[in-house]
Amino acid sequence: MKRREMLTGLGVGTLLSFGLTDREAKGMDGPIDPWQYAKIDPVKAADLAYEIYPNGACMYAAVRGLVATVADALRPNNPLAAAMMMEFPFDMMKYGGGGIGGTGSTCGAFNGGAAVLGLFVKDTAARSAMIQELCTYYEQTELPQYKPKDDEFPGMETVKPESILCHISSGRWRIAADAKMFSPKRENRCRRLTADIVTKTAELLNRYHADSTCTFAPLAQPTASCFDCHGPKGTQADAIVKMNCASCHEHDETHGNKYLNMK
Repeated sequence: MKRREMLTGLGVGTLLSFGLTDREAKGMDGPIDPWQYAKIDPVKAADLAYEIYPNGACMYAAVRGLVATVADALRPNNPLAAAMMMEFPFDMMKYGGGGIGGTGSTCGAFNGGAAVLGLFVKDTAARSAMIQELCTYYEQTELPQYKPKDDEFPGMETVKPESILCHISSGRWRIAADAKMFSPKRENRCRRLTADIVTKTAELLNRYHADSTCTFAPLAQPTASCFDCHGPKGTQADAIVKMNCASCHEHDETHGNKYLNMK
């Protein structure tokens, strides 16, 4: 898309909000890649995600919080790309709330963070490694850590989710906090957790764009051992998995000669 075509599609209101006019845009006929990254403040992104969470829940807040913060950082040097970023249909990301439409599947905060990695990291191997580290962080970290300025629930309990699945993650926290699932406190926990995942995602993006040859955290146990056998280079080679296998599977003393038993 040429700059002039993009500007025409954005509309006068958007252009003016970024200090641009159609007259200034004339002559800008080269191609433009709107998904350019600018280093962001993870805390700023997390604060924004927490603030907008009530407008569309976890995945919406994660995606919009990150993209809007990147656009804000990019605006001084590339207002065209920043303007186009903010034309993204963020409302579509509301589908991820409650583990994808309330099904309790993949947590929307994690899903949203991974989606934003896809927007700003074109290298498939690097992107996959970053998503893997984000997954491990989610599973193995005591969450939530984020503390809002107006803390409605001081002393919020933390727990290692041990799974990126919404019903396991929120369920483990609910038991530890002795809280009801459909309660303001549990909702605030997920709101804080979204801010945590946004923080981590921003840190991953900053690290990669500062040095695209950097490395990311390896698979954690017990998943690493499972992957050695069940991954593409293993003797079983029968599973696509990098999340915590133990959240759904268990094995007994005979394991090694047969598949994991479902819990």
